[in-house]
Amino acid sequence: MSAMLSIESLSGLVAFSVAVETGSFAAAGRKLGLSASAVGKAVERLEARLGLRLLNRTTRSLAVTGEGDVLYRYVVRILKDLHDAEQELHLFQKEPRGRLKISVPTVIGRKVVMPALRDFQTRFPDVTTDISLDDVKVDIIEGGYDVVLRLGELDDSTLSARRIGPHTFITCASPAYLAQHGIPHDPGDLHKHCCIHYRFPTTGRPEVWAFKASRQAKPIKPVIILNDGEALASAALGGLGIIQAPSYLVRDDIVAGRLQAVLADYTEDRGGVSLVWPSMSARVPKVRAFIDFMAERVFEKLY
Repeated sequence: MSAMLSIESLSGLVAFSVAVETGSFAAAGRKLGLSASAVGKAVERLEARLGLRLLNRTTRSLAVTGEGDVLYRYVVRILKDLHDAEQELHLFQKEPRGRLKISVPTVIGRKVVMPALRDFQTRFPDVTTDISLDDVKVDIIEGGYDVVLRLGELDDSTLSARRIGPHTFITCASPAYLAQHGIPHDPGDLHKHCCIHYRFPTTGRPEVWAFKASRQAKPIKPVIILNDGEALASAALGGLGIIQAPSYLVRDDIVAGRLQAVLADYTEDRGGVSLVWPSMSARVPKVRAFIDFMAERVFEKLY
């Protein structure tokens, strides 16, 4: 069976089928751009591998044997499937279509990517998006991902990347909490407050809040540690304490007055927000369409 899958076997099958259709090796050679001798030898090699006589030859014509007739019916079907596959692949090169496998971190996925997905599907209805929301760093190549959204600083890599913007954070709490415990005016004041931190799933360690150099008098000791990003906002809204969260997670609550930003002059960004993909993938229309679309939509939510 393995021999039937070789390139040489496929050439023999093509030569055989065209010879059957045209009635002679010479006519088949003219159609394939080969000599009659080359077509005849390709069929002979195919017969030798199968151990069967496929064509009876005379000086003037070819006659298909019973075994040859069985094979011809299968070959016609196989070659048609190959032709259809080639035509479909040409469509992939022209218009965005097909399955797109994506990985995004949970919070930005729920708050930014998912709300934008409806517009993407409306614009590109032939693309099927297969999205994984996961805070664990995935292996793009091994996992077969077309595009991955990454937060923070990127590792040196052979992968291609497009930085969309900074990964901005906001330090904030509920107005009720601040009214009861006071507003911190400097990062050094935070040791007096209930600070709620996120625990990274990859390391199991609490996040370190980012403030401008030399503005923090002592390390902040978390009072509450959560392993869910969106739970940070819920805890702050419930008046449990102060959080430092991605801007896209808490901005709407700040605009609505449900949360109040503090230490705005001291809070720093934590790297960037980037789209990452295998180098050759951007040539595929569905991948390029997603990169361009999401770069625009995510950028809008970073400021």
